Amino acid sequence: MKITSSLLFSLFIIVPGMAAAQSNHQQEAQAINEAKVTLAQAVQTAESETGAKAVEVDFDRENNVWSYEVTTLKPGTKYELVIDANTGKVISRKEEQKQ
Repeated sequence: MKITSSLLFSLFIIVPGMAAAQSNHQQEAQAINEAKVTLAQAVQTAESETGAKAVEVDFDRENNVWSYEVTTLKPGTKYELVIDANTGKVISRKEEQKQ
C-alpha cells in the first residue's frame, strides 16, 4: 500500500507540472505564429546590426513581450541581441570580446 500511495502522490505532483509545460509550449507556438516579425527577419536584423553570423536563436517572453534572442559570432566577438517579435526593434544588445 505504501508503494501505491507514493506513486499516487508523485502523479499528483508531476501531472499538473506536465500540463503547465504543455500549456507554455502552446502559448509559445501561438505567439510565434502570430508574431509580425519572422525568425528569418530577426536573424537578418541581428546579422545586419553586428556584422556577424547568427549561430543561435531562442524565442521567449520577458516582461510580457515576445522576442527573439539571437546570438551572433565573428572572430573575437560574441553578440547577444533581443529583438521584439512584433516590432522588429532591437530591445537589448550585449557584446563580449574574446582575448
